[in-house]
Amino acid sequence: MRKYRKINELLVRNARKYPIYECMINPSWKEMGLAIILLSRKRPDGNILFGCYLVDIFCLGLKDTFWNSNFPLERYENELKPAVYRDEEPIDCDISMAHQIIYGAIEYAHKLGFNPHKDFRITKHILKDKNNLKMDADIEFGKNGKPLYIAGPNDDIEAILKKLGEKLGEENFYYIYEKK
Repeated sequence: MRKYRKINELLVRNARKYPIYECMINPSWKEMGLAIILLSRKRPDGNILFGCYLVDIFCLGLKDTFWNSNFPLERYENELKPAVYRDEEPIDCDISMAHQIIYGAIEYAHKLGFNPHKDFRITKHILKDKNNLKMDADIEFGKNGKPLYIAGPNDDIEAILKKLGEKLGEENFYYIYEKK
């Protein structure tokens, strides 16, 4: 298994040489503050190399990411996409917009003290290099001028609220969570 992962990682590190197959996003990303971006590239053998990015544009940045470098096209279309977008039908996303959402949210979250998901060290290779991008989209990070933390099921709520409070002060961010 470890050997397969290493080969998979090596292929992903060279992803930029493959043409983009498609870039998709959930249509509710602006309202919900959570973008699910699926960026795929087509390999010469017809298989798909993809990265999936779960991006919190309101506060935490890149919450999760995963990839595969050798996924059969039929499985990609019939299994992966329906699983990733089980709650709503995805729409096409302009590739530069996808990059600006991902990189912009990472930068915004970094200012708040949050780092991107650890696997971004791999999935960043599916994206264009940040230094070669023109960041001109008008994307609002945060909500109404402040970070808005919406607790997720796997979040360490206390640690996140503590970090936001220390970094910004108690009155300079919003939060939503269910008390247990």
